[in-house]
Amino acid sequence: MLLMVSVAEAGAVPGLIIPLHEVKVGTPVEGLVKEVLVSEGDSVESGQVVVQLTDDLEKLDLERAEKVLEKAKFDHEAAQKLLKENISTREEALRKSIEHDLARIQRDAARVRLEQKTLRAPLQGVVVNRGKEPGEAVQLHEVLLEIVHIRQVEAQFYLEPAQALKVKKGEKRKLRVSSLPESAEILGEVVFLDPRMDAESGLYRVKLRVDNADLRLKAGMRVEADLAQP
Repeated sequence: MLLMVSVAEAGAVPGLIIPLHEVKVGTPVEGLVKEVLVSEGDSVESGQVVVQLTDDLEKLDLERAEKVLEKAKFDHEAAQKLLKENISTREEALRKSIEHDLARIQRDAARVRLEQKTLRAPLQGVVVNRGKEPGEAVQLHEVLLEIVHIRQVEAQFYLEPAQALKVKKGEKRKLRVSSLPESAEILGEVVFLDPRMDAESGLYRVKLRVDNADLRLKAGMRVEADLAQP
């Protein structure tokens, strides 16, 4: 839930910590879940395998396509050699060349179909939801996992018009999180000033980017900032 609080022209402004990115990992194909390699709360890196679907048929298709390509390559090279020796015709060499190209395309397509059975994390983050278990069927574009990136987070605030005028993109502001020790100093950089006023509250939305390499900031934490002065 977004925090919309009318604030005075000066003083501490309440806000909320939100993830920098939040993605839902879906599958581009139908199939059966063979293995889920992560659990809720696990940290994942970009490109890491997170879900494996059954892929026995796709492996066989790729193997077959590799053999067909191997034969087509042999025929193509033989045709080129015969053409140079004036034993074969240019039309025959062209036909073998096209057959080789088609076999390569079919091999590449088989490789893509196999790769689609392996789902990888699109970004670094933490798994916050796991929707399927091994043996369950999945439909096209069905969501299997949700991942949030919190190595960087954003502090989101809603400001009155007079106060929003005092905030500039690129400025650094000190933030305070009540659930962290008083000595913890957090700096945020203003990265977004919404040019639209919220029609219901009359407030402007502002976001500050915060480094969070130690993961001490969690999405949903309450945060305060003195946005009256840079």
